[in-house]
Amino acid sequence: MSIQTEHRPTADRLAGEQPAGDQLTENQKAEAWDLIGSLFWESGRTTAKPSDEEIGLFTAGIEPGDRCTVVGASTKDLVEALIALGAEVTVLDFSERMCADLRAALPAGSCRVLRHDITRPAPAELRGTQRFVLNDRLVNRFSETEALRGIEGMLDLLADGGQLRASIKLGLYPMDERMIELGTERGCVATFFDAAEKVIDFGAAGDVLTDALLPHGDIAPELLLQWYRGRGREQRFDHEDIVALLGRARVAERGLELLDAEEFGQAPKTRLYRAAAGA
Repeated sequence: MSIQTEHRPTADRLAGEQPAGDQLTENQKAEAWDLIGSLFWESGRTTAKPSDEEIGLFTAGIEPGDRCTVVGASTKDLVEALIALGAEVTVLDFSERMCADLRAALPAGSCRVLRHDITRPAPAELRGTQRFVLNDRLVNRFSETEALRGIEGMLDLLADGGQLRASIKLGLYPMDERMIELGTERGCVATFFDAAEKVIDFGAAGDVLTDALLPHGDIAPELLLQWYRGRGREQRFDHEDIVALLGRARVAERGLELLDAEEFGQAPKTRLYRAAAGA
């Protein structure tokens, strides 16, 4: 894969250091992730994190020195795998606590961890520099208005020929299905689920969310409820939706070419989408 790089990121803002010039965010969803922080990887559901097999698919072909950005500080295991490969790793997350907890969990100097909302343009020093941009089921956290902007934020990071690797859960989650079933029984499903747009709004679900809540490892139920409500609106996707989304992404006359979509054998209806940046 031929990579053309426009900028080289500076070597400051390493793990364990307070980064200067972080891009602050107005995305209210960040507050929900500030509630969770390291509990996600310390106490959360194992199936919410990439397995060893999935990490192998994410990291296939990545070599020492490759510039890689992981979007989502909750994906600690993937970050550690990239560091172990000798990649030049940057982590972006819009949550102050997620960034701080990840910095504290990693060896000092092992990678950069920056507070940045991926639905906004990339930090200037990273724009067009990354060989790989990786994220695990992050797209499933986007609302219908965030999804395209998030993909374009990832494209903005990539060098020409660089590759986006994004795992995405297709269809509904089990808790979505429980909520829709309860909402249908109670005659209130339309208040929190738009079937035509495939959007679920945790913040509008009220007691339906409480009664449909599924465990997330050992995270306390009351904290989980606050977390879900703070996450607000999230879109659900079919394969065709993802193909269309990748096809629509454009930044400075560049787009993404879908290379393939590989099923995760251990995660039902979840695929790893690989797409290359170019004109």
